[in-house]
Amino acid sequence: MIAGISLVSDKAIRYGEYCKYGEAQGTVERVGVRSTRIRGDDRTLTNIPNAALAKMPIVSLTRRDQTLIQMVVGLRYETTPGQLRYVLVNLRQLLQADPRVDHQTARVRLVKLGDSTLDIELYACVRTTDWAEFLGVREQILLRVLDIVDEAGTAIAYPSQTLYLGRDRANDPEKALAAEASVAARQDKNARG
Repeated sequence: MIAGISLVSDKAIRYGEYCKYGEAQGTVERVGVRSTRIRGDDRTLTNIPNAALAKMPIVSLTRRDQTLIQMVVGLRYETTPGQLRYVLVNLRQLLQADPRVDHQTARVRLVKLGDSTLDIELYACVRTTDWAEFLGVREQILLRVLDIVDEAGTAIAYPSQTLYLGRDRANDPEKALAAEASVAARQDKNARG
């Protein structure tokens, strides 16, 4: 009973709100003194004792002021540095040009040289709390991501393994000599000074 009073007085959740409770999500249909009724995304109705609900993390998705897009785009390792730069610059421009995106939060970065992909993280908040509108904005951004990757002449990586039957590309002897000379010059400079 104390948990029910606590939920109501703290206004942790309210009737009609869409929330995440524990690992599930749903719409609050009733907040009672002893239990709370939530209709899940799969349309099942769950009665949760307030004592149990009070111990769960409760996130009100209705009260958020923006909706987050966070995704990783994995490019093929055959992507050249020039193609990668093209993709990064154009994805940044895509987010900055879209008035529905909060430009303060928007970022696009190469975040990882993965096992089989060059991983680019796209992160931005969309200025809407309406889920259907958010899905539309996200879809448009995803389609444009595909266009930009295609324009760069590269492709999204598929989970795959490559079997090399030939010899790997040899090191460039001129670049190797230049790198060794640069290291030797730095060591010599540090020794002198």
